Amino acid sequence: MAVTLKDIADQLGVSITTVSRALNGRGRISDATREEVRKKAAELGYDLNSQPQGETSRKRICIVINSRLHPLPADAFYGTVMVGVENECQKHGSNVFFQTVSQGDDASLWDLHGREQLDGMILVGADIYPSIVEEAKRRGIPVVLVDNWLPNLHVDCVVTDNRGGIIQLVNYLVSQGHERIGFIGGPLSHSSLQERYEAYQAALVANGIQPNSDWCWLHTAPGPQVSKGKEGIEALLERGLPVTAVITDNDNTALGVLHGCGAAGIRVPEDLSLVGFDNVELSEHVNPPLTTVHIHKHHMGKIAARRLHELIQGEDAHVPLRIRLGTELVIRASVQQLQK
Repeated sequence: MAVTLKDIADQLGVSITTVSRALNGRGRISDATREEVRKKAAELGYDLNSQPQGETSRKRICIVINSRLHPLPADAFYGTVMVGVENECQKHGSNVFFQTVSQGDDASLWDLHGREQLDGMILVGADIYPSIVEEAKRRGIPVVLVDNWLPNLHVDCVVTDNRGGIIQLVNYLVSQGHERIGFIGGPLSHSSLQERYEAYQAALVANGIQPNSDWCWLHTAPGPQVSKGKEGIEALLERGLPVTAVITDNDNTALGVLHGCGAAGIRVPEDLSLVGFDNVELSEHVNPPLTTVHIHKHHMGKIAARRLHELIQGEDAHVPLRIRLGTELVIRASVQQLQK
């Protein structure tokens, strides 16, 4: 079995980060420690030639996504995030690799690491398996999550203020006279979508409205979001459409709701007000243009890449950061003001 950075760290009683710095020549570390680590690595049979030497070597960054999101450029949300990652990596002169995974022990990712000796990973979305994070940490590879948070693992992440965005939507709908406000989304296994649903319930209570399960439809498994929205509005229609407005957990879900409403002869916003979340490009070009919450998607990618390069250099690597970006309400034409 190949010797790993963790094996060397355990032998010396130091951190994996210290071993990584010593072997790749990056970060602040004493000459004595560097020599001690390299000596132990050679003693254990670690391939010292696999580590690029010197600060001038181009860093190798891997962006990891679940195969469900492939092809990435077609994804209105994560495609924009990845442009931000690439732009920031270009500033640092880093090489960027893309890798899709379909299971927690996906050998293709570690085969790539074996060939390229990756310096860091950016793991995108909530469909990333925790076991990949654990294995990356075991191998001494710095990791940053995007649009995901794993509270049981000490790992850096860049996320959105989901709670604040949903509160803005609920407050806006209430200001327009709506009290029976529904929610379509899920699955709640996605940390961001769970935050949005919980914020929806809390915001209703804060406005003196008792949440009602008949107003909601939650998908239980990952899948096409447009189909999820259509299925959700069909379920509410079967209940007699007990709401005057619907919040969806993202814009693609809202597009599915629009499609379902059109098929059922329900007019938006005359018969049902509708709002989304994410502010993807298509949201302003549908009929009617969608009221939504803007997420700084490109900036999420830039900040994730910037933080990863800090970790590679050993900056504050012992303090995992949870970086939360603010949101903005975007008012368009999909909400009807009710007569009081």
